[in-house]
Order: sequence, then structure tokens, then C-alpha cells
Amino acid sequence: MDTQANKRKILIVDDVPKNIELAANILQTKNYNITFAKSGPIALEKVKSIQFDLILLDVMMPEMDGFEVCKILKDDDATKDIPVIFLTARSETENVVKGFELGAVDYVTKPFQTEELLARVKTHVDIREKLEEKKAIEKQLKNDGAGEGDAYTEDLKKQLESRKAELENVTLFYELRSQMDKLIQDKSPVARMEIRHIKEMISNLFIDKSNQEFHRSLKQNFPKLTFDDMRLCSYLKQRFLNVEIAEFLETSPEAVYTRKSRLRQKLNLTKDEDITDFLANFTY
Repeated sequence: MDTQANKRKILIVDDVPKNIELAANILQTKNYNITFAKSGPIALEKVKSIQFDLILLDVMMPEMDGFEVCKILKDDDATKDIPVIFLTARSETENVVKGFELGAVDYVTKPFQTEELLARVKTHVDIREKLEEKKAIEKQLKNDGAGEGDAYTEDLKKQLESRKAELENVTLFYELRSQMDKLIQDKSPVARMEIRHIKEMISNLFIDKSNQEFHRSLKQNFPKLTFDDMRLCSYLKQRFLNVEIAEFLETSPEAVYTRKSRLRQKLNLTKDEDITDFLANFTY
């Protein structure tokens, strides 16, 4: 488990203490370091002294709403790169669209669903971590440029370039998932066409070509798994939500929930074990 110093720092901004408590209780199960603010102005003061990895920001607040807070954060070079996830009790399209236009990366509707909140937060914390690593690699490659010709330096450069390309694929994957999540809310024919295109791109990146060893090891350890089970494992390994998996499998989120329950039994997991954590950390 991470030490306190290594915990990812999350700021929850909401004027309702009960909402803060609920979100904090969910997130602390995954060892996040939680700070809270009951208003926009208080939140803006806290970001001056703490480097947060993510902000959960309520939309409807008195004095200063979430949209105004987000705009201030994105206009400041010191805070513009902190991912913001809006918390809203209203799922109206105009709120969601406005949030994205202001620079938010995602949104979660209240009341919170544990699986969804954890998945959204994990996704964007991971993206931030990968982007930070990519920037560090780019800086190192730039600094090492003067040493070209040395065998060790050239070998290290190749390793860094390979890792950089891998990170670019990972961040592209998350970007595509985010786009698909937004389009799922849109029922228009154009949105459906875009979703199909994104699904194909995601499959090419991570599902069809990148999981052969993962599938082989799963089958060796759990012989009862079918092809469809292993396909579901691929999506769960990448922490897809039920609604996202339903898009890929062309079924309902309720059907996905049932399939996950059957899969849990085949993987010999207890009711207290998280199936997504198990598959995300499965070694092969």
C-alpha cells in the first residue's frame, strides 16, 4: 500500500457535507489522500498551498458555482493541468457540455455510484500520472541529446523513446474512452456512428492485439473461462464501466452486471474482492 507521502491528493468541493462524506468514504477505500472545501473560494485558497492530482467539483453551489471555479482554475498556469471532474445532481446536456467547454475532463452524477466514481477517478489520476512520466521522458531525452554517439546513451534513448510511444498509446486510449463516454449521452445517429469508430480504434489499441499473453495466462489459471469470459476480462482489466462494456458487447448494463457475477465465480473471487482490481493487477 502507498505511504501517506505517495498517496494521490484529491480535493472534493461541495457545499453539502453529506456529499463530501459519501465521496470521501468511497475514495478512501482506495487509499487516496482526501481534502475538502465547502465553497468555491475556499477551494481556490487550498489549491494555492496543496498540489492536487484531481479535483471533484460540485456544479451547483452558492456564492460561486462550479463553472466559475473551473474557469479560474483553467486560467491559472499553476492549476490549469489539474483534472477536474464535475459532480452534478442534474444530468442535463447543457451542464455537461458547458463543463467540458470550460476544461473539465469528466462528470459524475449524484447520488454517487461507488463503481462509477472509483473508475472515473482512477482513469483521470492514471492519465495525469502517465502525462507526468511522458513530460519527464521528453525532458530527459532533450537533456541527453548532447551525449549522442555514446553506446549507453543511445541504448537508453531507444528505451525512453519506446516508453514514450507506449505512453502516447495509453493516453490516446484514455482520450478515446472519454470521447465515447460523452457520445453515449447523445442518442443521435451521428453519435452512434462516432461511437462505432471509437470502439474500433480502442479495440485495435488494447483489446484484440495486446491481450494474447493476458488471455493465455488467464486460461491456464482458470480453465473454465470461455472466449466471451476472456473478452469481458479485457474490458474489466482496463477498468471499463458497465455502460461502456455494454457498448462493446452490444447488450445492456444489467446484462453486463450478470455476466460479471458469473465471471467472479469462475475466477474464485470472494464477494469482498474487487474483480477489476484483480484483473488490473493480474500478473502474466
